[in-house]
Amino acid sequence: MSTDANDPLALLFSRRSAGTLGLPGPTREQLDRMLLAAGTVPDHGRLRPYRFAIIEGDGRAAFGDALARAAAERKPGLSEGALDAMRAKAFRSPAIIAVIASPKPGKIERWEQHATAACTGYAIVLASHALGVGAVWKSVPFTRGAALTELFALTDAEEVLGWIHLGTPVAQDAPEPRPPLDLAAFTIVLDGSPR
Repeated sequence: MSTDANDPLALLFSRRSAGTLGLPGPTREQLDRMLLAAGTVPDHGRLRPYRFAIIEGDGRAAFGDALARAAAERKPGLSEGALDAMRAKAFRSPAIIAVIASPKPGKIERWEQHATAACTGYAIVLASHALGVGAVWKSVPFTRGAALTELFALTDAEEVLGWIHLGTPVAQDAPEPRPPLDLAAFTIVLDGSPR
């Protein structure tokens, strides 16, 4: 893997999820640029089957409460400690972008529209890295719930795929390098040549 800053893929190779994020959060211009980058993902039919929620300041409390209420709805009997831990997820960074899959009716399969929506999350993470903003994508084992539906005005077809925490990386040890991908283990070549 190249570490040459002039390599056009250096940005991709150097991206890592941020461990701890603090102030300052991204500016409005940076957030806008991240969302514009999200709009460049592959999108069969140009449906834009996604939308986003920017969560900052006191909005994090509303988001944390919605997560806790949705968790309790999914799994009644959760302890107050578990619900508090769910609420705390909203306070791990100064800013959050929630990624909402918003499939459109028509001939494009729902799974394909969800794949497009998921790609926007990666585009946001890459854009944040390019802008020098720390980012980490998080999720929970549920994508809906009455409180999330109310908070984000979800339609019956929509669901929250996850969210991206954004902020300034807090000083930490350098991330461990990733081992190179074993291409032979993940790739099949079909070219008609005898093996």
